[in-house]
Amino acid sequence: MPAKLKTKDNTATYSGKASADTPGTPSRRADQSIFATMTEPDRTTSDYASHAPTYHTNKDSPYVLPNGGPEHARLETQARHLSAIMGGRVIHSPILDNAVERILDVGCGTGVVSDHLARSFPTADVIGLDLSPVPQLRDRPSNVRFVQGNILTDSPSEWKASRDSESRERSQKLPDEAAFDLIYSRLLVCGMSEWPRYIRKEFSLLKSGGWAEVHDVDWIWYDKQDRIISDDWPWWRELRSVGESRGLDFSCASRAQQWMKDAGFVDVQFNTYRWPFGGKWEKEKVWQEFGDYGSSAMTDMVWHMVPRMMEGRPGVTSETIDQMRADMKRDFAPEEGKHWVFYATCGRKP
Repeated sequence: MPAKLKTKDNTATYSGKASADTPGTPSRRADQSIFATMTEPDRTTSDYASHAPTYHTNKDSPYVLPNGGPEHARLETQARHLSAIMGGRVIHSPILDNAVERILDVGCGTGVVSDHLARSFPTADVIGLDLSPVPQLRDRPSNVRFVQGNILTDSPSEWKASRDSESRERSQKLPDEAAFDLIYSRLLVCGMSEWPRYIRKEFSLLKSGGWAEVHDVDWIWYDKQDRIISDDWPWWRELRSVGESRGLDFSCASRAQQWMKDAGFVDVQFNTYRWPFGGKWEKEKVWQEFGDYGSSAMTDMVWHMVPRMMEGRPGVTSETIDQMRADMKRDFAPEEGKHWVFYATCGRKP
């Protein structure tokens, strides 16, 4: 339960306010223009739930979310909100600019955080890795490039240049070990099937002294008294069971710190952020907007996730899908205090 969480200074960053920078830690506020200039997608012309989704084709990954234009718009909006609730502090690792030569953004999606990292570390070589081609949604910094591959099954030398980066000069092969100073990932919960293996892979790909940073969310919903409410949702118990049978771990966010320690990381630390489902009860605009996003965009996302995971299973009919979707919409309705918890966990390779 979040109230019991402790960070390295025995306090949990779990409140309705964006966390303050840890003393002595670089704030990573160097370039926020990429988030500040984002606008909400026009939901009348890019209705996520009614759009026929497309998906990645990597046979080794269980990733269940779409990869088309509406999903790109959702990811862009999500990135803006997460940056806002963190006070612009996307990177929590206490890493200095002059110590960074190469950065990896795993599961980079639209490349929005990759672009941010490239601007924040202008002398670093920033690589965004994804299962799908990265869309060209904005002008890119000259020090960012994108590759396509699976972090678990492919070595860096096997990653292929994404269509966005095919013409870039710096498309040389990457070393397969000790290649990076910072490895970042956000919200791999719907696609990572072997978390301890992934954390060990991060460890092997980092240089000595490098940092890994994992941002993710536990799929556990709480009420305003911090009592778990999602255990009483039959549709979610069924969906979770199917996901777990495929290797997904819906408590990966809170478990990341132990996986890092088991892999050999030191100085492991984490911050937590409340992710509200409903904004009108929040006192600050940034949290009001984030709460509105939480209830609406997560409903849209899981709308496609239900059939993607359930179709073809014994006894599952179109009526089953329709009922699960209806129950999900009811349970995701805005409500004062309803929330789940987002974790930012980082650790250093000795």
